Amino acid sequence: MKQNKYKIGIVHFDTIHIIPHFIGPVKAFYEDPEFEVEILTHEGPNEFLYETLAQQKLPANLVKTLPTYWHRRIIEKVKKRKIPSPLYLFKKHKKKLLNDYDALIFNDINHEYLYQHRLKNHPKFVLLMHGAGDGEYLIGKQYRDSVSKFDLITTSGQKITDFFKQMELPNTEIAMCGYQKFDLINTEKTKQFFNNNKPVILYNPHFKRELSSWYQHGENILEFFYLNKNFNLIFAPHINLFYKRGFLKPEVIPQKYYNTENILIDLGSKHSVNMDYTLSADVYLGDVSSQIYEFLYRLRPAIFINTHKDNWQDDPHYTHWQTGEVINDLNKLEPLLTTAYQWHNNYINKQKKLMQYTFKTTKKGEASQNIKNAVKKLLTN
Repeated sequence: MKQNKYKIGIVHFDTIHIIPHFIGPVKAFYEDPEFEVEILTHEGPNEFLYETLAQQKLPANLVKTLPTYWHRRIIEKVKKRKIPSPLYLFKKHKKKLLNDYDALIFNDINHEYLYQHRLKNHPKFVLLMHGAGDGEYLIGKQYRDSVSKFDLITTSGQKITDFFKQMELPNTEIAMCGYQKFDLINTEKTKQFFNNNKPVILYNPHFKRELSSWYQHGENILEFFYLNKNFNLIFAPHINLFYKRGFLKPEVIPQKYYNTENILIDLGSKHSVNMDYTLSADVYLGDVSSQIYEFLYRLRPAIFINTHKDNWQDDPHYTHWQTGEVINDLNKLEPLLTTAYQWHNNYINKQKKLMQYTFKTTKKGEASQNIKNAVKKLLTN
C-alpha cells in the first residue's frame, strides 16, 4: 500500500468557463485520504473560483497561485491581456509542475510544452474533458497528435468515448465517467431574469468566426428582439467571443441593446457558465456551441443558424442540429419562435436519444468519483 498521498495538480490557466468542470473532481480528491489536491492557477482575483469552492465547502487554500515573469506582467498589461499567457506560466514553473505532482490534470490541450520536458512518464497527464459537443473532437491529425500525449482522458459519455476510440490512441486510457459539471449544478432550479412571463430565448453563438453565427447575424438578431417585445432575449455567447485575445471587444455592441428591458447581455459572468441560462431559457438559439447539450438537460425547442450554408445532415460535427430546426436566414425566426412548442414535439425523441448517447447516467457526485477512481487506477497500475 502506498505510504504517501498521491499529489494531484489541477491546472487552471484559463477563463471562468472551465471552473465548473473541475471543482467536482477536486472535491472527490480532497475527501479521499489517499490524495492531496491543489488547484494551480494564474494571478488575479479569481472570485468565481473561490466562490465555487466555498459553495462546495472546500477550503480556499487548495488554490496555489503561480506568478508569471515580471517582464511578462508588463507585456500583458500593455497588451491588455485579461489572464497571463499559459506558456510562460509553464516555463517559469516547469520544475515544480513536473517534480511535485503524481498527476497533472488539464481541461484543455495546453500541455504540449510540459510534455516536451517530462521525464520517465512522470507526472501522469490527464485530460479532463470540458463540454460535450460534436465539433472539436474530429479535427484531424494535429488534434490526434496532441491528445495522444495524455495518459488518461476522461469523457462524459459514449459519444465522446467513441470519438477518441476511433482515433486509436495506443498509449492513452479512455475512461467514460459522466459529466462532472452536473455534480455541481442544481439542475432542478431555474431563475427569473425578466420581470414578465414572456418566452425567454437564449442566443449562444460560438466564438470562432468560421463556425459562429454572430459575425454575420449577431446584430440583426439583437435588432429582431429589440423590435419584438413579445420575446425576451438572453445574449450569452461563448465567453471567448468577447474575452479571448484576438476576438471582439464589447464596444462593438450598440448601447441601445443594453438599455431595453427585454434583452439581457452577458459576455462572461458566472451565470453564463454555471447553467443558470441554459436551465432557465425556453428556447435555444445558436450554432455549434456545446452548451446545447447543457440546455437539453431539460428537453426544449432549439433553433440553429446555418450561417455558412454547410451540408450538415451527414456531418458528425453537426449531430446536435438533428435536435431542432435549422435555418439559413433570419426570416424564419419569428414564425419558429411563435410555434416553438408545436414543432418541438417532432424532436423530443431525437433529443432524448442524443442526450443518452452524450452523457453517461450518473447520480449526483458520481461522475467526479469516477474521475478520481480512474486517476487512482492510472497511478497504481
